[in-house]
Amino acid sequence: MLGAFFRRSLAPDRLARTLIYAGIAGFIWFYFIQPSPFGSTLSVTTLVGAGLVQYGSDKPFVIPLYIYVLAALVLAQLVGLLLGAGGQLGAALLGSALGLGLPHLAYRLGGKA
Repeated sequence: MLGAFFRRSLAPDRLARTLIYAGIAGFIWFYFIQPSPFGSTLSVTTLVGAGLVQYGSDKPFVIPLYIYVLAALVLAQLVGLLLGAGGQLGAALLGSALGLGLPHLAYRLGGKA
Protein backbone atom coordinates (compact mmCIF):
# COMPACT_ATOMS: atom_id res chain seq x y z
CA MET A 1 0.00 0.00 0.00
CA LEU A 2 2.82 2.39 0.86
CA GLY A 3 4.68 1.43 -2.33
CA ALA A 4 1.63 2.29 -4.44
CA PHE A 5 1.41 5.66 -2.71
CA PHE A 6 5.02 6.46 -3.53
CA ARG A 7 4.62 5.28 -7.14
CA ARG A 8 1.61 7.55 -7.59
CA SER A 9 3.26 10.46 -5.78
CA LEU A 10 6.46 10.18 -7.80
CA ALA A 11 4.80 9.79 -11.18
CA PRO A 12 6.65 12.12 -13.56
CA ASP A 13 3.59 14.10 -14.63
CA ARG A 14 2.46 14.57 -11.04
CA LEU A 15 5.95 15.57 -9.91
CA ALA A 16 6.21 18.10 -12.75
CA ARG A 17 2.83 19.59 -11.81
CA THR A 18 3.92 19.82 -8.19
CA LEU A 19 7.12 21.62 -9.21
CA ILE A 20 5.10 24.05 -11.32
CA TYR A 21 2.80 24.86 -8.39
CA ALA A 22 5.78 25.15 -6.06
CA GLY A 23 7.43 27.54 -8.54
CA ILE A 24 4.33 29.73 -8.61
CA ALA A 25 4.08 29.76 -4.81
CA GLY A 26 7.81 30.40 -4.52
CA PHE A 27 7.65 33.33 -6.90
CA ILE A 28 4.78 34.89 -4.96
CA TRP A 29 6.67 34.39 -1.71
CA PHE A 30 10.08 35.59 -2.92
CA TYR A 31 8.78 38.51 -4.96
CA PHE A 32 6.02 39.96 -2.81
CA ILE A 33 6.38 38.71 0.77
CA GLN A 34 10.10 38.27 1.35
CA PRO A 35 11.93 39.79 -1.65
CA SER A 36 14.87 37.74 -2.85
CA PRO A 37 16.25 37.87 -6.40
CA PHE A 38 17.83 34.41 -5.97
CA GLY A 39 14.58 32.85 -4.76
CA SER A 40 12.37 34.42 -7.40
CA THR A 41 14.77 33.44 -10.19
CA LEU A 42 14.98 29.91 -8.83
CA SER A 43 11.20 29.66 -8.64
CA VAL A 44 10.52 30.94 -12.15
CA THR A 45 13.14 28.79 -13.84
CA THR A 46 11.97 25.74 -11.89
CA LEU A 47 8.38 26.18 -13.04
CA VAL A 48 9.39 26.79 -16.65
CA GLY A 49 11.80 23.84 -16.59
CA ALA A 50 9.16 21.54 -15.12
CA GLY A 51 6.65 22.59 -17.77
CA LEU A 52 9.10 22.11 -20.64
CA VAL A 53 8.65 18.33 -20.89
CA GLN A 54 5.17 16.80 -20.75
CA TYR A 55 4.92 13.26 -19.37
CA GLY A 56 1.19 12.60 -19.83
CA SER A 57 1.32 10.22 -22.79
CA ASP A 58 3.41 7.12 -23.55
CA LYS A 59 6.55 9.03 -24.45
CA PRO A 60 7.51 12.42 -23.04
CA PHE A 61 7.42 15.31 -25.47
CA VAL A 62 9.01 18.74 -25.36
CA ILE A 63 7.14 22.03 -25.80
CA PRO A 64 9.36 24.11 -28.11
CA LEU A 65 8.17 27.50 -26.83
CA TYR A 66 9.31 26.62 -23.30
CA ILE A 67 12.81 25.85 -24.62
CA TYR A 68 13.05 29.41 -25.91
CA VAL A 69 11.60 30.89 -22.72
CA LEU A 70 13.99 28.94 -20.49
CA ALA A 71 16.96 29.82 -22.70
CA ALA A 72 15.95 33.50 -22.60
CA LEU A 73 15.67 33.41 -18.80
CA VAL A 74 19.10 31.85 -18.37
CA LEU A 75 20.63 34.18 -20.99
CA ALA A 76 19.10 37.24 -19.30
CA GLN A 77 20.64 36.18 -16.00
CA LEU A 78 24.01 35.63 -17.66
CA VAL A 79 23.91 39.05 -19.31
CA GLY A 80 22.87 40.64 -16.02
CA LEU A 81 25.79 38.96 -14.28
CA LEU A 82 28.28 40.04 -16.95
CA LEU A 83 27.03 43.63 -16.92
CA GLY A 84 27.16 43.82 -13.14
CA ALA A 85 23.41 44.30 -12.79
CA GLY A 86 23.04 41.48 -10.27
CA GLY A 87 22.20 38.52 -12.47
CA GLN A 88 21.41 35.28 -10.66
CA LEU A 89 22.95 32.75 -13.05
CA GLY A 90 23.42 30.11 -10.35
CA ALA A 91 19.74 30.27 -9.41
CA ALA A 92 18.69 30.05 -13.06
CA LEU A 93 20.86 27.00 -13.70
CA LEU A 94 19.81 25.30 -10.47
CA GLY A 95 16.12 25.94 -11.15
CA SER A 96 16.45 24.64 -14.70
CA ALA A 97 18.21 21.51 -13.48
CA LEU A 98 15.59 20.87 -10.80
CA GLY A 99 12.63 21.51 -13.10
CA LEU A 100 13.99 19.34 -15.88
CA GLY A 101 15.89 16.77 -13.86
CA LEU A 102 13.55 15.64 -11.11
CA PRO A 103 10.61 14.60 -13.33
CA HIS A 104 13.01 13.01 -15.82
CA LEU A 105 14.67 11.05 -13.02
CA ALA A 106 11.26 9.86 -11.81
CA TYR A 107 10.42 8.84 -15.39
CA ARG A 108 13.65 6.87 -15.77
CA LEU A 109 13.39 5.18 -12.38
CA GLY A 110 9.72 4.34 -12.83
CA GLY A 111 10.10 2.83 -16.28
CA LYS A 112 7.54 3.91 -18.86
CA ALA A 113 5.10 5.12 -16.21
